[in-house]
Amino acid sequence: MSSATTPRRGAHLRRSDIPAALPGARRASGAGAVLGAVLDHGPVARSTVARLTGLSPAAVSGHCGVLMGRGLLRESRETTGPRGLGRPHVPVEVDGDRYLVAGAHIAVTHTTLSLVDLRGRIVAEERRPHEDTAPGPVLEGLADRLPRLVTAHAQGRTVLALGAATGHWVDPSAGVVVRHPQLGWRDVAVRSVLADATGLPVHLDSHARALARAEQLVGQRATRSSAVLLFVGNVVDAAFVTAGGVHQGPRSAAGRVAHLPVGVAHRP
Repeated sequence: MSSATTPRRGAHLRRSDIPAALPGARRASGAGAVLGAVLDHGPVARSTVARLTGLSPAAVSGHCGVLMGRGLLRESRETTGPRGLGRPHVPVEVDGDRYLVAGAHIAVTHTTLSLVDLRGRIVAEERRPHEDTAPGPVLEGLADRLPRLVTAHAQGRTVLALGAATGHWVDPSAGVVVRHPQLGWRDVAVRSVLADATGLPVHLDSHARALARAEQLVGQRATRSSAVLLFVGNVVDAAFVTAGGVHQGPRSAAGRVAHLPVGVAHRP
């Protein structure tokens, strides 16, 4: 069922020290390439980042300066290359001490909240069974628990955003759980409800596609451009990665394979 009930507003986590988006698509794309290369290979010299990304050394230095200014990268204490005359190569790495990302998984029997640093390492995680599976109580519970988890484990780090995932049919562009039969949810505006309750930017997707995107960020590089991920639990879903992108399908319905017809079995 859909829910018109909005959770009461909890403690907002949005803070003024969250870095703003980079201006311009081209500049943001270059900075993203640099950040991705450092995430994969760091600590890594800027010259190596230039070789990995195809960007000029000057562009890489500029992007590194901007990303360090936003607290996303930092210079490592390690140095690379032979010791001798000239300026040493000071590598850069992802700064895991400034920011965190929150995650929420809405399963059939429970919800899980987590905090993850920018290197993909889990800082804290808690699971709680549902007392009521209606959208209002579930989302209100998540919004109420998140500030307490942050207070207990963030150690002064700022939460940048909240990623939420659940099974069945999820439309990430609309931020809506279109249909979840086991929970009885239909057309539930999860993104807007959680964003209003927490003050954080919220991204919603199916759990299979969320897992596929996590693999693309911090998993094996060899499987990032082409992969199939099958989620089997109380819900059976799939995600398809082709040409480096996660396939969505019409209204993001791709991956609903629980009732996929496979033909009639014939006994001899």
